[in-house]
Formats: sequence, structure tokens, C-alpha cells
Amino acid sequence: MSVRDVARETVADQLSGAARGARAAYAVLAWALVVCVAYQVFLAGLAVFVDPLMWGRHVFFVHLFELIPGVMVVLALVGRLPWRGGFYAGPIGIFLLIGLQYFFAGARGSALAALHAVNALFIFWAAAVLAQRAARLGRRSGEA
Repeated sequence: MSVRDVARETVADQLSGAARGARAAYAVLAWALVVCVAYQVFLAGLAVFVDPLMWGRHVFFVHLFELIPGVMVVLALVGRLPWRGGFYAGPIGIFLLIGLQYFFAGARGSALAALHAVNALFIFWAAAVLAQRAARLGRRSGEA
């Protein structure tokens, strides 16, 4: 057992029930965000290839998950997640990328509007990386 493993076990032992619960909730929300982004892209595909009326659902659905990153930052604080590893910067960056989607969507008739789809890839990638890190942290410390 390395010094790093002992340090992790010590931190895990010292976490309160609220901190352990916050870490578990963080991991769940991180994966929920990945699923939400994938479903959002699916809705866009339905609107393009099946029924243009699906754009309404695409526009509405983002409002159901766009605040998840903010909740994740609060959970990171309560869960005493490490400052390194992107547990704070990741959700903030994702929130900013989601905000950028509104700019790209509003740039109709411009090449900038096409970046809306490309940015969705970045959001999905960032959310997936963050979810994997949160899951690894939970496995290492015995929670989440």
C-alpha cells in the first residue's frame, strides 16, 4: 500500500455522511448530464430527420438540465472533492459551453450557427470525462 493509498483511505474515513452523499450525488448527476446531452442530440436528430415539430422539445429540454453543472459545483464543495481533477472547473466549463449554445443557435444564417452542433460534441466529451473521473474517485475512496 502506497502513501497515496493511505492518504486516500484517511480522507475517506474522515468524510461526513453529508460529504459522502454529496460525492455520490455528484457522480450520479455527472452521468445524468451525459445522458441528457445524448438525448438532446437525439431530439435534434428527430427534428431534422423525422418531424420539425421536435425542435420545440429540443429547445425545451435544455432548460431541464442546463443548471445541473451549477448543482455539481455545490455538491463538489459539500463533498470536499479535490480541487485538482476538474471537479469544479469541469462543471463551470460545461455551463459556459451550454451558454455558448444559445449564441450559436442565435447566429442563424451564419457559419457560426453550425458551431452549435460542434459545441454539442465538446459538451458531451467534457461531461463524459467528468463522469468517468467522478466514478473513479468514488471507487478509490469507497463511496459514490
